[in-house]
Amino acid sequence: MASCQACVLTCMDFRIQTAVANWLREKGLYGNYDYLSLPGASRNFLEEGKINLVEDSYRLHQIKEVYLIHHEDCGAYNLGDLPVAEQLARQRPDMEAAARILKERHPELKVHLAFLYLDGRVVELA
Repeated sequence: MASCQACVLTCMDFRIQTAVANWLREKGLYGNYDYLSLPGASRNFLEEGKINLVEDSYRLHQIKEVYLIHHEDCGAYNLGDLPVAEQLARQRPDMEAAARILKERHPELKVHLAFLYLDGRVVELA
């Protein structure tokens, strides 16, 4: 069975796809990740029980890392009128909850949280 390094969960927003792909390429992950996109990324991952998608990536491709990537002006959160720092503050609990669930199920997985600004910058969160 084939394996890959990571599973990447992002929002489905077309505006972020190129920046996400470029950032993953810079990290050396080009062609070495499963890609999942859902409106709101971690938000719908939690609310709709989509954790099985990452579980499939783990089971089928033996991933070692998960990247949860949220972004500025996400329509699923409808926070575009707020300052970006506040948007991130309101999205972060969903990201942290998803990371916690993944780590509980698979303690060996490294889970990375990142936030993308619409100018293309991606910031990894601690």
